[in-house]
Amino acid sequence: MPDRDHSPQTFVEMVLTLLEDRFPWLGSEEEVSGADTVQELSQLHGDLVKRLNRSRSSKLAEAR
Repeated sequence: MPDRDHSPQTFVEMVLTLLEDRFPWLGSEEEVSGADTVQELSQLHGDLVKRLNRSRSSKLAEAR
C-alpha cells in the first residue's frame, strides 16, 4: 500500500484504504473484468496471509 499522509485511524478506514488502493475502480461505473478481479483478490489474499504469518512468527520469536 502506498504511504498516506496519515495512518488510518479505524479498522473501517484501513479496509477502505486497502480496497481503494487495490481496486481503484470501486464505486465507479467503469467496466471491470471478472477474471482480473478474481486474480487481484487472490493476490491480495496471498499477501495478507504472508503478512499475518510473518507477524505471528515475529511475535513468537519475541516471546522466547
